Amino acid sequence: MIVAMLGAFVFFLYCQLRWGRWDLYMLTQLAGWGIIPDYLAVFKPSSYRWVIPPLNDPRQMSQMSMTLGALVFVGIAVCEIAAAVRRHTHWRVRAGIYFCAAIVYYIAVTGVAGVEMESMMRYQFCAHALIVLALLHFLSQFSAPPVWLRVFGMAAVALGSVAGLSVQGWYVWNFTRGNWVA
Repeated sequence: MIVAMLGAFVFFLYCQLRWGRWDLYMLTQLAGWGIIPDYLAVFKPSSYRWVIPPLNDPRQMSQMSMTLGALVFVGIAVCEIAAAVRRHTHWRVRAGIYFCAAIVYYIAVTGVAGVEMESMMRYQFCAHALIVLALLHFLSQFSAPPVWLRVFGMAAVALGSVAGLSVQGWYVWNFTRGNWVA
């Protein structure tokens, strides 16, 4: 976390020393793409899309990824609260990870809300990586489940991975043919 924070600090320091403006990236976003941050976008129902988009429309898929990210955070809250009520859990260890993921999600939503959540798909990856780490820590506190449940879990992860890689392959294929992909 400290290294990542120092990386951002060094980037802003470089912009200040080289061009005399620390906020050059934000100015470029504004001048080049007309992006104006909407700091309340997470709280606006109009920001969320509930229609399942077609696979060949990366813009709508990007818009839907914002909704899926919010649903993941709600699901996390429900699971953590249910586990904490039943017995003692190590939720305090994961709270920092969830906080960082929520901040990354909030910053991404704030930045792309002005362009109707375009490119949100790629900004979600950082938050999702943190959520996967927290989920693995959450699952490690339970005793080993029965064999049939472990097999079912492994099959679900394998099928989900194949589906995710297929969608990524589809978008890579489109991108290499000159199509816009979020």
